[in-house]
Amino acid sequence: MAELLPISSPLAAERQLDVVFVHGLGGDPIETWRSGTDENTSWPHWLALEFGTKIGVWSLGYAAAPSKWQGIPFFGGKDPDAGAAMSLPRRAENALDRLVGAGIGQRPLCFITHSLGGLLVKSILRRSAGSLLAPERLQVVEQCRGVLFLATPHHGSRLADLAGAIKVYLPSVSTLDLKDNDDHLMDLYEWYRGYAPTHHILTRSYYENKETKGVVIVVSRSSADPGVAGDTARGPTPLDRDHLEISKPRNRQDQAYISSTKLIRLILSGEAPESGPGQPPGASAPGVTVSPPSPQPPPAQPASNPPEQAPQTAPTNQVKVSGNRNITMTGVSAGGNINVGNSIQGDYVAGDKFSGDKVMGDKFTGNKIINTLAAPSAGRATTPGTSPLKPGPWRVFLSHTSELRQYPQAGSYIAKAERAVSASGHAIVDMADFPAIDQAPAAVCEQRVRNCDVLVGIYGLRYGSPVRDQPEVSYTELEFITATEAAMPRLIFVINADSEELGLPAKALFDRDYADRQDAFIQRVKDAGLTLQFFRNPDDLKGLVERSLRELAESAAATA
Repeated sequence: MAELLPISSPLAAERQLDVVFVHGLGGDPIETWRSGTDENTSWPHWLALEFGTKIGVWSLGYAAAPSKWQGIPFFGGKDPDAGAAMSLPRRAENALDRLVGAGIGQRPLCFITHSLGGLLVKSILRRSAGSLLAPERLQVVEQCRGVLFLATPHHGSRLADLAGAIKVYLPSVSTLDLKDNDDHLMDLYEWYRGYAPTHHILTRSYYENKETKGVVIVVSRSSADPGVAGDTARGPTPLDRDHLEISKPRNRQDQAYISSTKLIRLILSGEAPESGPGQPPGASAPGVTVSPPSPQPPPAQPASNPPEQAPQTAPTNQVKVSGNRNITMTGVSAGGNINVGNSIQGDYVAGDKFSGDKVMGDKFTGNKIINTLAAPSAGRATTPGTSPLKPGPWRVFLSHTSELRQYPQAGSYIAKAERAVSASGHAIVDMADFPAIDQAPAAVCEQRVRNCDVLVGIYGLRYGSPVRDQPEVSYTELEFITATEAAMPRLIFVINADSEELGLPAKALFDRDYADRQDAFIQRVKDAGLTLQFFRNPDDLKGLVERSLRELAESAAATA
């Protein structure tokens, strides 16, 4: 299992930053970072001495032997954990739990990684970003201010392909995780490329320029490129080291060591952004309410046209509509006719919704919300009547039935949709990712949706499973209803049943039990005034989702 070794851990009250070293394939939490045999040659110890009580320094260790032979004593194996190597997603879950247990995430955080360790850190951050209902896990990614990658194969390494071809070598699961251009590595690459710059994670990357053992470059320049600009927009920087030497600075003038100190100083100086994804300083984390700024005073009314006075009962959720008349709407729901073309001023409280006549082209002041309730442009999968949307990144809820995650086996519809969401820099939320908990299924489903910013509905030909405690609706329909009640943007994609490229088995092409319900549900979606987009195959869906999220982001940014 993962272990977290404290190199230097000053009192929590004194520490301003935690620095975590993460070794790579066949590495060690101590030896990977030493050019010699003692602490005088240890990079983590140099940092501890240089920055004193300002930083805590840790080294994460985990089983990552290249070969299973290394765990078999009969064949001279010396690593008892070699056979315990986990796949990258499972190791990330294990390591994230270990970090949280040590209090990592309670203050700003920086990772220094080598080889496979860089992939592990990206996977840890992605797991953390999806932990919407576990604040202590979510804090790890929210507190991450920087990552230094050393010879990290973001696109995989051909050595893993070679190892897999040599059956005698018995490559471990950690080695096979590094296969060149593997789908899950490419998915992780696209996620980090979109997530890091929008969440203000400073990225530095270096690659080896010498052949290891005089034979091979383990991680090429192209594979070492994380897709995020660092000190240079040209990509990663070469070092005159091989794959093993690159993590072992010989002295404090070594380029990798100097880069780490510059990164740490930048974070400590406060010049590195401290706020979360696309949020201004002081913005709240998901699930935390922040008081909105005080509203601007409403414009004075002409003397010839005095406003009608609404009862002043100091309601908690209040929006004043000014223009031809003044109206106070109280509570979480306001119905009836709402002025068209007039200014709405005051605090907009998240959770309120407007029903009745649509608000067209109105302007909200106080929280700088402008035109968010305007009618959608033609062809855009947005909807009138949605709540104001922050510029992003967002928590995107994927609503779908199970067969769309299972098929086609070569690359399912939901896998492609997830890649689109990740490439757009947003966090994915899916009911399938949450463990069973002691709550009613309907309540859990509704809570998951309400904690998100955007719902992406991907609807096939099946209605899906009825909710256990609300059997009159399926989970997908309940998710749509909840998103509608929460007035959040709903991007809806419906399968084209006439397509010859569906890649679905016959049992998924017709719903014997609930076909009528599915037809009625899709009709209700259409009647909601949404623009539905139809997809023919998984790649078609991926393109539609990515384009729709981009257009929605452009719209949110323009109105911020």
